Amino acid sequence: MSETYGIDSSTYQRLPPEDQQAIRESHQAAQADAPAPAPETPAAQDTPTVEPVTFATAQTPAEAVEAIHDLPLPTWSDIPTGFPDEDRRAIYEARVETFNERRAAQAQAAIDRLEPQLSDFDGLNGATRSLEYGDARSAFDNDPHVQQLHRIVDEATSQPTQVPAYLRNGDGPSTDVTRLDITQVRTALGALGIDLPADASPSQVQAGYELLALAPDGVLAWAINPGQQVRFETPVAGAATLPLPVRGGVDITLVGQVDMSGVQTGIDFSQTQTFELEVQMQGTATAAVGRTPLNKYYEWGSRIAERFDAFPELRNMVDNSPLLRNVVKGLPIPVSGSYEQFAGTRVTYEAVVTPEQGARIADGDLAAAPNPLDPMSMPIGTGTLIRGQTLTGSHFEANYKLLHLNGTTTDLSGQGFGVRRIDAHTFEIVAGDVETVENDMFFGLGYRGIGAIGLGADRSLEQRSMSVAQLDLRTEEGQAAYQAFMSAGQMPAWSPPGVLQAGTTEVLAADHEARFGLEIGGFGWSTQINSSELEIASTRWADGTTENTTSYQVGDNHYSQVTWNSDAAGQPIPGSTRYGMVLANYDPALASYLYDAYNADTSNLGAHQQRDYDGDQHVRLEFTESELMALRDDARGFMQSDEYRAERFDALQSQDMGGTSFTESLALAENPDEVFRVLSNDFYQYSMSEGLLGLTLDTGQNTPGTLTVRDAG
Repeated sequence: MSETYGIDSSTYQRLPPEDQQAIRESHQAAQADAPAPAPETPAAQDTPTVEPVTFATAQTPAEAVEAIHDLPLPTWSDIPTGFPDEDRRAIYEARVETFNERRAAQAQAAIDRLEPQLSDFDGLNGATRSLEYGDARSAFDNDPHVQQLHRIVDEATSQPTQVPAYLRNGDGPSTDVTRLDITQVRTALGALGIDLPADASPSQVQAGYELLALAPDGVLAWAINPGQQVRFETPVAGAATLPLPVRGGVDITLVGQVDMSGVQTGIDFSQTQTFELEVQMQGTATAAVGRTPLNKYYEWGSRIAERFDAFPELRNMVDNSPLLRNVVKGLPIPVSGSYEQFAGTRVTYEAVVTPEQGARIADGDLAAAPNPLDPMSMPIGTGTLIRGQTLTGSHFEANYKLLHLNGTTTDLSGQGFGVRRIDAHTFEIVAGDVETVENDMFFGLGYRGIGAIGLGADRSLEQRSMSVAQLDLRTEEGQAAYQAFMSAGQMPAWSPPGVLQAGTTEVLAADHEARFGLEIGGFGWSTQINSSELEIASTRWADGTTENTTSYQVGDNHYSQVTWNSDAAGQPIPGSTRYGMVLANYDPALASYLYDAYNADTSNLGAHQQRDYDGDQHVRLEFTESELMALRDDARGFMQSDEYRAERFDALQSQDMGGTSFTESLALAENPDEVFRVLSNDFYQYSMSEGLLGLTLDTGQNTPGTLTVRDAG
């Protein structure tokens, strides 16, 4: 692209003579104002000259990115304001195109120069040479700064007339303030605490335009329209707020979120994942105090101060505005915080899927998600639950120097309906009220949204009161009931053979997750420290009986479950209680200990042989109430078989103290629930197998209960 006096030649030729003359004069004035080169002086012998790093001299991709980001941005403030708007825009866009051409060329040149070459490893033999080159190539391609260089090339080529938003720290925002009329300028300045008089002088008007031109986009939008702002974004949205000592604002946001759990193994060894798609619309009212990350990020105050010499009236405007004085000088206190309240609606699609479906969904194939409109396509064990809820909540943030704390509480209330495939022909449908409470907390160092590292915890508690029915879709009656449910939300009455059961269900679900995370700008990374899910479900059928289930999931590999039935009077039916737990992907050596504890030859325990497993195993333990108490008795017998252990057991029991080992805790249990609580305690999952084998060797009896082992592969 050829240029004439700093603009595209073709654009210059189209301008009228008076505009061409103005551009020439502007260009000549800029050249005349440029400082004369300083006379060369010999450098001191002991002080080597340090040349600035450029894309051509950068030794690493990080240095190359920094050098390219430091390129001076195209400006428009020197383009005469008397030009027609379209001509000013054409001149500015020509400068942006030249700027982007330069960025793309420099980024590509840095990639070509810094990327590993096979010839770099010519000193190695053939196999090692290829291996080392492959490793270097992989490390280079995965370097985030290399990926940023590729991004620079792509964005500069695909959007040649746009300056990326993250580079807009020069003298011009994305909004051309010269398009604002004097009334809008006066309104915007008034929002910033500046009273532009009706008879303002030309220098005052020019200073006002200059101040708005320096403002970040979010501040400019707030100043032009200090009332309600509306923004819609996915996945996260929110209106920028003015970086002043005390701030307020209102926005409406649309938030989308997609989550996929890890693979979890159920009591029947079925493996599933939970996929959740959430869309939330909310309005937010915010109040804040202190210096915000936005103020620090844009460094607006320092940019204003840099223009004082060129625009003396700008200094007067700032001095007469208490708000802007704080922006320019910075707040003296290191404390900041904010509080906001919000209200809106949320729709959630939650699906339990197979690992195969999960893999397809993770690849972007949402057609793999269960479709309740086509129930026969749903694999056994999968299902959906769709919630529509209104929400209210609050969010707070507090910062002291680099310490950061924030939390969000959300209350949701509404309706939900769901479908789950139980077996080849039986489907369970539910519909009813759903109440949810969510709490999120984060504590760490830095500023969230710019850079922070710390610990987070998410908790949720949900109560569902719903009608439930089980349908046999082999029958015409079952198909008709399902169609009525899907088309009109009608829950059927108990009427076999089509409706096998009908009733009501109460579900209390609690989730907890703790994680360690890092956030830098829009990039976020976190790793789960621990997680747990508790669900208590009680389903009362039309015949008066009740099925009760309590389940507890720790991480992805530890699941426990207790089930029992109650009669029409609500009393537990004797002998109906069953206890079960699954240890998924269990260590093969520990699995072999459990196998021996259940299958050892008790007539010749001294010659028992450990069973060898090839790879991790899925292990399931099942018990009745009497089997759990028999196991407790074995542990007590072991504790009382030795004088020292007997004294310790008596001391622990008399002082009502808990045990410090698996066997001690087992012996101290008073009822089946307490025995199972010890067995299913995640803390004991690795010592349990050796503990049970030790009891078998001591008592000469195999461990009570039922063991099932399956290969995890």
